[in-house]
Amino acid sequence: MPIQIMMPALSPTMEKGKLLKWLVSEGQMVNPGDAVAEIETEKATVEVEAVDQGKVAKLLVPEGTEGVKVNTPIALLEGGAPGATLKTHVRARAESVKMTTAGSPEHTEPRPMSGSLADTALGAGAVIGRSRLVGDHGPPLARPLSDFVPSEQAGQPKTQYIRSGAIDTDPVAGWLVVVKGPGRGGYRPIFVGMNSVGRDAGQRISLNFGDDMISREEHAFIAYDEEARRFYLQHGGKANLVRLGGQPVLSPTELQAYDLIRIGKTTLRFIPLCGPEFAWSDELSDP
Repeated sequence: MPIQIMMPALSPTMEKGKLLKWLVSEGQMVNPGDAVAEIETEKATVEVEAVDQGKVAKLLVPEGTEGVKVNTPIALLEGGAPGATLKTHVRARAESVKMTTAGSPEHTEPRPMSGSLADTALGAGAVIGRSRLVGDHGPPLARPLSDFVPSEQAGQPKTQYIRSGAIDTDPVAGWLVVVKGPGRGGYRPIFVGMNSVGRDAGQRISLNFGDDMISREEHAFIAYDEEARRFYLQHGGKANLVRLGGQPVLSPTELQAYDLIRIGKTTLRFIPLCGPEFAWSDELSDP
């Protein structure tokens, strides 16, 4: 029987909103934690995620529809117990809020948040920055992951070195090799600096091998600090935990050569290139 996805209340005073954009299509499978739509209110645009698993049977409200009342069914999922019609709210993703009020944020440093934005009033003048180190997986971090990489690398820029006059090369610091899961045998490079990990092609490490349990964006982060010559793994605040050697990653954790990382149904082997023996800043002589 169908599961009704309802228009969520993103603040205690919200009565209606605009369905700005669908992030899923009919016939697509979704899992808890997958982004499904962007909802716009007077104060913010919020990306919301599914709380149930199922196949999208029908999108009931077209993109761009304004004035959609809270608790109005906006989509149907195939699933649920026979003879029952379930109602569920999607859940706001705290790390994806974009403020639409005028003015510049005075503070955008990542800060831990717990619960969903349905429990948070988006008052005028509130400042909510895009935060990667969020979620209710553990106590607040003593240091954000951004402390482990140079400040100029914040926001996913890529370190580039110039070779042969005008050729820009994005330096590889290591690799992730799929040893178990749909993409077994595949691999992805890890670059110097901060690397977002997700299914979407726009992620710096795109695990688009067919594992729907991996979130589209920022399921995890891998950072290579070239100054310290160390690698770090951090979760992205998703419902599906990131595991290192079978243990959940709840705070920035240093990676060691050949560590096993599990995200969804995919297990990855970490293969470093850079480290104590080599960094791109080294000047190498011919053998």
